[in-house]
Amino acid sequence: MRKLTCLLLVLVMALAVVGCAPKTPTDPTPPPPVETTLVVGTAEISGNFLAGFGNNAYDVMVRNLVFGYETYSTSPAGEIVLNPTVVKAVETETDPDGNKTYTFTIHEDLKWNDGTPVTAKDFVFYTLWYAHPAWVEAGATSTVGEGLIGYQDYKKGDTDVFAGVKLLGDYQYALTIDASRLPYFFETTYVSAMPQPMAVWAPGATIESGTAGAKIVGTDLVKAASDVAAGFRFAPTVTAGPYKFVEFTNNAATTTINPHFKGNFEGKKPQITHVIVRSVNQTTDVDQVIAGELDLVTGVIEGAKIERAKSDANTDVNFYARNGFGGVFLHCDFGPTANADVRHAMAYLMDRDEIIANVLEGYGSVTNGYYGLAQWMYEDNKEAIDAFPHFSRNITKANELLDKTEWKFESNGTTPFDASKANAAGTYLRHNAAGEVLTIKHFGTDNNPVTDNVEIQFKANMPLAGVNFTIDIGDFDALLAHYYYAYDLPAGERKYHSFNLATNFSVAFDPYYSFHSDWLGTWMNANQVNDPVIDDITVRLRELEPTQVAEYSAIWLEFQERFYELLPIIPLYSNQYYDVFNKNVKGVNTTPFANWSAIICDISK
Repeated sequence: MRKLTCLLLVLVMALAVVGCAPKTPTDPTPPPPVETTLVVGTAEISGNFLAGFGNNAYDVMVRNLVFGYETYSTSPAGEIVLNPTVVKAVETETDPDGNKTYTFTIHEDLKWNDGTPVTAKDFVFYTLWYAHPAWVEAGATSTVGEGLIGYQDYKKGDTDVFAGVKLLGDYQYALTIDASRLPYFFETTYVSAMPQPMAVWAPGATIESGTAGAKIVGTDLVKAASDVAAGFRFAPTVTAGPYKFVEFTNNAATTTINPHFKGNFEGKKPQITHVIVRSVNQTTDVDQVIAGELDLVTGVIEGAKIERAKSDANTDVNFYARNGFGGVFLHCDFGPTANADVRHAMAYLMDRDEIIANVLEGYGSVTNGYYGLAQWMYEDNKEAIDAFPHFSRNITKANELLDKTEWKFESNGTTPFDASKANAAGTYLRHNAAGEVLTIKHFGTDNNPVTDNVEIQFKANMPLAGVNFTIDIGDFDALLAHYYYAYDLPAGERKYHSFNLATNFSVAFDPYYSFHSDWLGTWMNANQVNDPVIDDITVRLRELEPTQVAEYSAIWLEFQERFYELLPIIPLYSNQYYDVFNKNVKGVNTTPFANWSAIICDISK
């Protein structure tokens, strides 16, 4: 709770910050005196480096390197802070109707990596672009601008003018939050922005701005959005982060230092010349660090690998509680897993403790909900959360639940299923009245001990409840495509019900975006949850003043209770993350809220 209180103080104080940015020269920063290269090993990178397309965590690492100059940053301590390197001043004003305007003045010495100036129009363009229907038509999903006046009309294409956005000058702009969207516990996220290069994304475009709002003119936005989604998305050339994108080939993203980068929110600049993010075999990733083939691998959870790293004289580790969790993620709108009793039965058809013991080997624990061990809300509600009934292997309970579903018959569709006849060979299965077999089709990734253990558990236990379990193994990119976009597949082509995945949370924990029915039929509500109770809870969770910490914590617990009842994800574990690196790499002081790519300016070699 103390950490959140500090966070709230930072948010309040950030509104009053004026002219506190560090002074830096406008000339390009000279490169480090000694050229160095950091090679980071990760799981598979999809090569999709723009937000809005269901990026995986490893794509986001590359994004963190090449994009920058956000107006609000997240500190390693998990605080949302104004970025004084970018923002010279910010003022707020609330009108008689309750609409709240944030007026930002940015510094005049910001540059893109090609040396051209970053101006207020690039920040305005960010909001206008990401909220425009042309971006949706290009295949993206975005919540940018959603709290601002006029968002819905602009998003739907009813008008080409965004009323809550105004360009006031070369280095000043304003964003106005709609009174109906206030209060909001994470208010500053409504007005947070990161510049995007209008000259590159929409050549020939300009921004018209007046009392009615702002709009992009002078270009075909549908074509421009399509071009960005097909090109820049995979090769982000002009950016404003600490590094410049060079190429993505042979499963490796190569970046090099951006000499025009002014600094992060603390004014720090990168110290390493080149950073390469490479997809590597997850079974041998730590061994590759020990052998000197990689400099760093992050998020290691397997106990055996951690022990090898700790005992090696040439490697070092940093560990922290995870701000996230892993589990079996389910589609709640398709086939048997559309039934909550089936989802609960699946939770009783595995020994979660055994999975954790086999994979984490003492470096994590079983979880009971949608949370991570590092979240202050969990710390506040630990006693209540830990008292949730524990899902453990219970074949009898699973059969009782499945008897309540349509799959309660033998193959003739009329004779009741007799659990005593079920066997490990799977020769006696459940059917519905139409004679269809109860089948769960799972997708997992190769070289993944979690996949291996989930497979072992389900193959052993599902037949004992009359369930036909099948599993396909593929690469991570294919898994994400089926998980995020299966709702959009033609009839007959969709086939998977469950996936083993893990997720990390942002500091602004707002499950509205992942579970509210407003996002049905999009990749954001990937589990395709459609529940009025969850809708109500997630809305109430966000409609709080930033100071209503106790109220937020209480509603968070309500959310966890309903999540447990619905079980769109069977929670498996939250764990300690270990980052393993060569001892000649310094500054890897990662935290639950800042991975290596977020603190790249602290790292040297």
